[in-house]
Amino acid sequence: MTKPITDYTIPSDIGTEARQYMKALLKSLDDQGIQWNGLDNGILNLIAYEYHKFVESRDLVMKEGFVLRERNARNAGVTKPHPAVKIMYDATSQLRLLYIEFGLTPKSRGKVDALQRQLFNAPLAPFIPNPNSKEVTTPQT
Repeated sequence: MTKPITDYTIPSDIGTEARQYMKALLKSLDDQGIQWNGLDNGILNLIAYEYHKFVESRDLVMKEGFVLRERNARNAGVTKPHPAVKIMYDATSQLRLLYIEFGLTPKSRGKVDALQRQLFNAPLAPFIPNPNSKEVTTPQT
């Protein structure tokens, strides 16, 4: 038996905004009745830390700007992209992939639901327990 998604403990070493985001995500999943969709503590931790990484890099870029000017004498005045921009975009890409992989976007959730409907409409459906159903069905012979 799988544990409800709300049993997940949000890491304490992530920022406030990331903790609030994870609370909202867990509440949303719980409200939708999603108890298990391949999400485990490891995946939820990845989401939490990637979101934290995104927030930290985004805040740094917003404070210092997308472009930095060199201050050393040799390259004075030369501009270059802020290194945190790459971190921010990498975290966004990773989050997007995780969301798609585990059905956390409306489009990917539809694919997961369609796949589950195909499974339960298959000829062997009477023999496969439906995790969303509380009643037990016996196959007709």
